This record gives sequence, C-alpha cells and structure tokens, in this order.
Amino acid sequence: MTEGIFIEPLGRYLLVERSGNKVVRICFSFDPPAEPSELAGAIADFLLGRTPCPEVEMDSAGWTEFQKRIFAVVREIPRGQTRTYGEVAALAGRPGASRAVGRAMASNPFVVIVPCHRVVAKHGLGGFRGGPDLKEKLLALESAKS
Repeated sequence: MTEGIFIEPLGRYLLVERSGNKVVRICFSFDPPAEPSELAGAIADFLLGRTPCPEVEMDSAGWTEFQKRIFAVVREIPRGQTRTYGEVAALAGRPGASRAVGRAMASNPFVVIVPCHRVVAKHGLGGFRGGPDLKEKLLALESAKS
C-alpha cells in the first residue's frame, strides 16, 4: 500500500511503500497516495529541518555489497552539504568507481533517507530520478534549513 504526504515547498507528494514492517520504497510523485502516513510526515519533517531523521527499517533484499557501502556513505553526508560521485566512491573504498556510484544512486529506492540528491557531478548537479529541478529544490531547501 502506498501512503504519503504533500510537501508544499516541493509541490510533490512524498510516498512510502511498505511490505510488512519494512519500507520497500520512498519516492516523490505528483500523484496523491492511497492513504496519509505518519512515517511520510516524519520523513517530511526531517527533510524540512524540523526533526532528526526517523528510524526506518529498509528492505535491503537484492542490494549488492557495493550498494550497501555506497548507501551507507551517502547517509553520512551532512544536511546542506554535497559530495561528488568520485568522492563517494573513494569514501566507500572504491576510488575510480564514480559511474558505479551514479548507477547506485539511480537505483536508490529510499530518497531522503538515503539522500542521493546530495551526490553531485564534479562539474554540475548530475542526474536525479525526480529531475534536475527537484534536485535543486531539495538542495536549496536543505541549505536554507541547515
């Protein structure tokens, strides 16, 4: 079931999909959720700089060891800061694997909790599943609230 909440500054819904007690996906959408969500509200409060990041049991089935390392590094990027794909690769012990980091970010099923929007290209924003405008809004929102 998809639950969520509207985030006014982004003009999008933050959606949370669960399977049992585990979260299988967190994403942004223009389409409203089936139901409201306390967890989506807690994640939105974190994104808006009001509270610490909520504890979320993520379903990591199917993740590779590389993805687990990359996602762990990305979760450590402080709010209001960015790292390049190359910096993330080096921090994960895989210097030179910046393209693989980009692929891991593109497959990230847990936006905000694994803040892939904080990973940027060496010369520019880089990609983002929600598009460059959403990535810019997320980064601006975080830098304004940090």
